[in-house]
This record gives sequence, C-alpha cells and structure tokens, in this order.
Amino acid sequence: MKIPFDLFLSAVRERKVYYFTTPKITTGVPHYFICIKKTDESLLVFTCCTSQFESRRRFIESRNLPNETLVYIKPNEDSSPFTKETFVDCNNCFIYTANEFKKMYDSSIIQYSGEISDIYYEQIIIGLRASPLIEEEIKAILPSEDDFLTV
Repeated sequence: MKIPFDLFLSAVRERKVYYFTTPKITTGVPHYFICIKKTDESLLVFTCCTSQFESRRRFIESRNLPNETLVYIKPNEDSSPFTKETFVDCNNCFIYTANEFKKMYDSSIIQYSGEISDIYYEQIIIGLRASPLIEEEIKAILPSEDDFLTV
C-alpha cells in the first residue's frame, strides 16, 4: 500500500537516498539521488550518483574542476546503501519543487533506498561548495562548514 504523498514528503530529509528516473538526465535510466537539502519552501535539492568513475573523472579534469567535487562512496558499509562503488559528481545538482516530486511519486517512479553517513554527506557539501558550476543561490542554502565541526 502506498502512503499519502504528504506523509512521504515529510520523511524526505538530507542524506536520504532515492532511486528514480528523471527527464533531467538524458539516459532515461534510473539513478540513485541523494537529498542534499529540503527547504522550508518545499524545494528539494539532490545530487546524482553514478558508478561511471572514468567518465566523471575525465569531465572534471577536462574542465579543470577541483578534485573534491568527485566524492567516492564505498559500497556495502553500514553507512552506505550502495552495493557497488558509487561516485557523486558535485558539479551538478537537481532541484525539484514539491509538486514535481509529487508527480514522480504518483507515477510510482521514486523508491526510498537508504541513507548515507554524515561523513559522506559532509564530503558532498564540501564538493558542492568547491564547484564553480554550482550556483551561489544553491551554495547559500547548504549547511555551513561549522555545522560539521566535531569535537
């Protein structure tokens, strides 16, 4: 039984991983997406996961982008929902309104897949902040480095 969308949306949080297809990626193949930020205005910011390390590495090198914009997530750890080596290219993010996400949810194309650890989440935030391709408006709503200071 499918839960009501409002209940599903209320559970969408930073660090949670979802599996879905989106017209924002031309392949039409489902990908894993990590929720990076959910705003009070019901905007959802995601990064996309890939197992295609070489193509992402070449993209980053060819544009002289910072190395920290490619984050590695080790598979089969307690803190990882992934079963194979996974990478997040922090030079791109995907923004959805609650209405866009609802349409996808109503079409049954979104699956909750787990959650990443604070360590991986922090690395992704650092990568997004380091990327010259991420808009300043997006960077402004991301957690600050002070949010990650540990004792």
